[in-house]
Amino acid sequence: MEAVRKKAGLNRSAFILEALRTWKESRQQALLVKRYQEGYRLRPEAAALAEALARTSSEALAGEDWD
Repeated sequence: MEAVRKKAGLNRSAFILEALRTWKESRQQALLVKRYQEGYRLRPEAAALAEALARTSSEALAGEDWD
């Protein structure tokens, strides 16, 4: 931990604060993903909508240069 802290150029307090901020953001992101997944399970998209979205994105992305 000390090596990472020194490499980042932070004092111990700033390092701990940043670690806690990162941890909190990670937890919040995980909660949002979980809520999204639960909502999707309750109300999945209709098959026709999924097919339309796949066709549209396929057509829209066909002209892109992927190299």
